[in-house]
Amino acid sequence: MKPLIALLLLSTNLRAQNTPGTLLWEVSRQGSPFKSSLFGTFHEVEPAFFATLNNTMGKLASADEVYVEESSTEATPSQALFSKLGTWNQARWDSLLAPGQQVIFREFISRAERPDFYKLPPLVLNRGVSGMYFLEFCPSADRPSYELMDTYIERLARQHGKPVSSLDQNQGDLLLRAATTRSATQDSMYAGFCVNFMQKMLQDDTKDCALLDKYKRFEVDYQLDTDLTQTENVSPLLIERNNQWTATLEAAMRTRSCFVAVGLRHLFYKQGLIEQLRLRGFLVTPVAAA
Repeated sequence: MKPLIALLLLSTNLRAQNTPGTLLWEVSRQGSPFKSSLFGTFHEVEPAFFATLNNTMGKLASADEVYVEESSTEATPSQALFSKLGTWNQARWDSLLAPGQQVIFREFISRAERPDFYKLPPLVLNRGVSGMYFLEFCPSADRPSYELMDTYIERLARQHGKPVSSLDQNQGDLLLRAATTRSATQDSMYAGFCVNFMQKMLQDDTKDCALLDKYKRFEVDYQLDTDLTQTENVSPLLIERNNQWTATLEAAMRTRSCFVAVGLRHLFYKQGLIEQLRLRGFLVTPVAAA
């Protein structure tokens, strides 16, 4: 095969893998009778959407065990989690923010009546305000409650009599350790993310809500050929968790069929679960979600 043709075929295959038009991946191994599934969640998308994915629902119902990031029975209560992580203050935040950003931050927490947001480190608060944006700010006619998709999947699994296991043993301690080891540059990056979401909500900017619709249309780019360590937005916590989860899942998938529901970004990049399981000898292929 001529080098140019081979290069074009490789490029086409990478594009097909990166944008397969699905949220569901099948995991198998040569000579093994067990087939498992990886499903990428968007935490804030209404659970009613998951219920429309017939093939995904079938994979969940047929699995021997279901894995989630952290099951509701093991999760740290929100008040206890806040007390663990509430180590920051306004002066520390102001040291990271430009004057204009400080104004946005103060206006937002005043309107939200959450002065305690100053106590949260940027890594943690970014998760909070981004979740607030997608869960509470973005309009959705299909949302009868604010239940997260992941909680719904866990509840559905238990209704089917499936054992549910956590991939994270204690997210509160995990976040606390991660927050205290961020560099000043990383703190500044996450602080900027926080202020951007705050500004969007203050200005009634719903443009990013389109990400919810793209997810529901399966318009996802998994960027499987991207090395996350070589990008500007390096996320050591994401990589660390993926590595730990892969070790857990490799052992489990050798002996039983598993349904794994985790945040979609954990499937992205060379460091994601898809590529890491492939490196360990598993065949991971996209399959129809609906």
